[in-house]
Amino acid sequence: MRKSRDCPGDLLAVLARLAVLVGLAAWPAGCAGNKGDVLPRAPDGPAMDLAHGLYLRGENLRSLAARGSVNHEADGRRTFFRFEVLALKPDWLFFTAFDPAGRPAFRLTSAEGRLTGLIYGSKKYFTGPATAENLNRLLPLNLTLDQLMALLCGSTARPAAAGARARGDNTELTLVPVGAQEDESEVWRLRLAGGLDQDPGRTVLIAAVRGPAGRPNLSLRYHSVKYLPREDEPGLFTPFPTSVEAEWTRKKQFLRLTYDEVSLGPKLNPDLFVLTPPDGFEVVPLP
Repeated sequence: MRKSRDCPGDLLAVLARLAVLVGLAAWPAGCAGNKGDVLPRAPDGPAMDLAHGLYLRGENLRSLAARGSVNHEADGRRTFFRFEVLALKPDWLFFTAFDPAGRPAFRLTSAEGRLTGLIYGSKKYFTGPATAENLNRLLPLNLTLDQLMALLCGSTARPAAAGARARGDNTELTLVPVGAQEDESEVWRLRLAGGLDQDPGRTVLIAAVRGPAGRPNLSLRYHSVKYLPREDEPGLFTPFPTSVEAEWTRKKQFLRLTYDEVSLGPKLNPDLFVLTPPDGFEVVPLP
């Protein structure tokens, strides 16, 4: 066995098409204001109540099972692949990307403080502690594992302050995450269907931008939002985006994520998150 200090080239070739996928599973939506147009933000009041309610809605969703497809464009190159994902908070994850023939191309699991990964083309099996550094080696998202799990299960950022204004029949909600009060690049501006006094549990998110007003670093558009049943809470339906477009204007990247099947709050057996090396695979320890 040998140590792996960096994400290997063959893995990067696979993950170049995956790097922006998982953070889009159910992020809230919004719309940027005009450049220099800053909403008043406060740690209390109606805007904060709605922002905190959206955060609690995502936190309440503890598990997710989904499959779908991704179209990704970067540097003039377009790629398409299908995927499946299982997520169980706080840190259980099973992600699979498939090649055009429908065969697994890459798998990643996280369970009980350990990461494992399989690259089928090169027959390599990676295993090591579930640190942020190792997660970034296998999925270069610059996220910690708890951040990744929260995003996959539909959580919004925990708000430290919020502001809002009416946009016709809709609401523009500015959300300042905890720990990012002085960082305008982390501020989210969410476009919500309906007014400020609506039930956060049934609020439909239309679009979102992150970053300074007029100069976003990420733009999201939700073309299809459905009320899906919660398996863990019979009779409860939660709005969930089944089609998302993302654009990174500064990096000239575009992604469309479409879910074919989504299960919210399913009961997932921890045995599902075990990934063992097949015969003939090289075992590569992560530091």
